[in-house]
Amino acid sequence: MTLERFLDRFDGPERSVVIVNRTDPDPTLSMLVDTFGDDAVRVVDGRVTDGAGDGRVTDGAGDGHVTDGAGDGRVTDGAGDGRVTDGAGDGRVTDGAGDGRVTGRSVGLTARELARTGVVDRNGEAVPSLDVEVLRRHDDVPFDGGDPDEIENLVLLMEGDEVVAGSTLDELGDAVLFVNSDLYTTGARSLSDIDLPSVISGLDDATFTLRGYPESNRQKLLLITISRFIERVAWVAGDGTLRSSFQRLSRIDDEVGTRAVYERISGTAVDTHLYGVPDDIPEDLDAVIHAGAEPDFTDSWFVVYRPPEGPHSAESDPENDLKRGVEGGVGLLAVEAEPRVWRGLWTFDADRLSQMNRYIERNL
Repeated sequence: MTLERFLDRFDGPERSVVIVNRTDPDPTLSMLVDTFGDDAVRVVDGRVTDGAGDGRVTDGAGDGHVTDGAGDGRVTDGAGDGRVTDGAGDGRVTDGAGDGRVTGRSVGLTARELARTGVVDRNGEAVPSLDVEVLRRHDDVPFDGGDPDEIENLVLLMEGDEVVAGSTLDELGDAVLFVNSDLYTTGARSLSDIDLPSVISGLDDATFTLRGYPESNRQKLLLITISRFIERVAWVAGDGTLRSSFQRLSRIDDEVGTRAVYERISGTAVDTHLYGVPDDIPEDLDAVIHAGAEPDFTDSWFVVYRPPEGPHSAESDPENDLKRGVEGGVGLLAVEAEPRVWRGLWTFDADRLSQMNRYIERNL
């Protein structure tokens, strides 16, 4: 068995990224597509109320009209499947087939529950709009960002019709959208600066496919960001076991930021294991080197942190990603299934972490 076949054991929910945008949506859409890809994570757009207290939103044309961008006055429910609210004010959602059938209701906060009907379109008729204050009132939905009245662009993570998490574009931008990998490879962004917005945190256990350069300039940045977060977890924990692959071990010394990270981690009591092709083995690191030329070494990208007592659910603060990782463990596993195309997932799940750690420990 290889890591690629091992990865086939895991599956996860399909999730989509919904942009709720009061400004120009096109650059944001393009950036999110380029970051998250258009496979397991889909990208659609939406609208948000303007915080004026009357439920109105405008289309940005300066005439007070409200549209959903489709040209027909409809507002999508954010699920990415073409369903639209029926405008009757009862929260029902038609299936788009034109026969009036109504879809079933999913558990938890749904996109249609974020809708108000006080918004008036260019024909003077009420249409729904997404209301970020509803999201704020749902404590069970992770959300990060500022004052709802000041939010220009909101990004929602959806699983089917259910809202999983929300982040402002500023929060998401600081993490992945408005940065490049040089921040990490040069060490300009230190371990203590790494944190995950709710939308990225909410992608745990969702399978993904990402493309590297030249197909995409940005998608591998998501892998880098999650990797650095897991490395921060190990550094903060100060003990346990960290297993990290680099394809080529020379990357550790070639990238100043990467070398600095592993000097800090290996300087603690963390049992640090490094994996890759032995083109240039790093020296003066208190780490165990695992070298090889098999596909598991050349085609894998993993960063797996196991706490001393083994993976388990965090108890002190299960909603805090850093504490979840420090107390219970966290891991990323991706495989280059074809040139510059990465398939994988990242997880806090104890069973999956145990399987990842066991496979790597026994086979590499």
